[in-house]
Amino acid sequence: MTDFGKHDDVPPQDAAPPVPPQGQAPPEPGCGPAVDALRQPPPGPHDIPSPPPPYQQPAPPAPPYGYGYGYGQGPLPYPPPPLKPPTTTAMWAHLGALLTLVAGSSVCCLGWALAWIAPLVIRTNERNRHDPFIRHHAAQGINYGITSAIVGVLGIAGYGAGIAGVAMLEHDGPAWLPIAAFVLLALAVLHTLIGLIFSIIGCTKASGGHWWSYPRIFALPFVKS
Repeated sequence: MTDFGKHDDVPPQDAAPPVPPQGQAPPEPGCGPAVDALRQPPPGPHDIPSPPPPYQQPAPPAPPYGYGYGYGQGPLPYPPPPLKPPTTTAMWAHLGALLTLVAGSSVCCLGWALAWIAPLVIRTNERNRHDPFIRHHAAQGINYGITSAIVGVLGIAGYGAGIAGVAMLEHDGPAWLPIAAFVLLALAVLHTLIGLIFSIIGCTKASGGHWWSYPRIFALPFVKS
């Protein structure tokens, strides 16, 4: 006969309650997962992820050993810094010709014929012989000095021919001779005055590190750069 007062789902009275795992407290009645999350201890300092470091621009690679002295191996990773041209020496190539022309002509009346000497000395100097910037401006100064000497000779010839033509007019000489002679003298003086202005411009350009040349009529190309 079946005993209906006995239920299979009711544990026996002598069964012990389940033991929770070691390190965990037994769950309390009426507590859900939200309450359990609030009861958890705050994360420690090692649990918070640290922010990434700020981005830093990588430094350029170092040039090869001996850069600038011929011992580097291979091409440079970046272009070398620009070199400053020797502006003082190049300026004196023009200024020397200018001072010789002005001061020399006022002292010994031969400065107009010697203006090419100062730039020639600068150009042939052993330290400046292989510098293209100095050679260029020194060549311009030499050409200006030689052209000034030629113009000076023409001016003297025009002055002498003008005086002789005026004297010949008293003996029925040609009237065009003194006119042409004095016109040649006037052109020589005008050429000299304008050449002085261009010489000052050449000093300024050379001092500023610029490649500059005289107009050809004031510096005939006798010497190449």
